[in-house]
Amino acid sequence: MMNLSDIVQLVLLSAVVFLSLGYIGHRFILRWFQNLKYRLLSPGYLKPAGVWMRDGSSSKIKK
Repeated sequence: MMNLSDIVQLVLLSAVVFLSLGYIGHRFILRWFQNLKYRLLSPGYLKPAGVWMRDGSSSKIKK
């Protein structure tokens, strides 16, 4: 049978392990998630508008 002190030790040990792994892995997981998001959810359906140029004398916009 487990004592109360054994349960407290298990909780503290798991907290130390998981908090340290989360702190170390935070940067790697965040970077990996952003790369995945940019690859899967990139706005590939948008087309560039092109370069807008103006003549010096006219105010009409040529495309």
